[in-house]
Amino acid sequence: MFKFLILITIVLILSINSVYSETVLTGGVNYTVAQTRKIAFQNIPNKISAKTFEKFLKYKKRFVFRYIKTTFSDNSFGVLDKKTEYGYYYTEKGNLYLIQVKITDGNFRKYARYDLNGQLESIVLDIGNNEQFIFDANKKLVAHWIGENGYNEKGELIFTRNKL
Repeated sequence: MFKFLILITIVLILSINSVYSETVLTGGVNYTVAQTRKIAFQNIPNKISAKTFEKFLKYKKRFVFRYIKTTFSDNSFGVLDKKTEYGYYYTEKGNLYLIQVKITDGNFRKYARYDLNGQLESIVLDIGNNEQFIFDANKKLVAHWIGENGYNEKGELIFTRNKL
């Protein structure tokens, strides 16, 4: 009987599936606001020529296939020209109020935003994974976008966006 119990125990031990576990490491780099501020303002022109965007002062539906449109919770909207990579931001009534210029800098995409006089208004630093930091010309954090939500420096939700 004892041999029989040992045999059954061995069979049971051999028939049990061993447990397999795997540790999954996800990586990414986290940046502080101070680090992103420093990166954002490197090599950014403070002024551009206003002649560059004169024909875009009033929104007109142009060549739809060249533009990507984003709407914001305050009913303003942005239009990106895929050919020139300039962005144009309009009020709800279609009046231009901001011009965005893409500046690639190493691993980062930066977007310098200018007012209608061509003066630097803000900088957007896109760090990837649908995350952006926006600073005003005085280097103050305006918004930290994560996905479709924009947060202020206190972490409070201040805007949402919807890409069309």
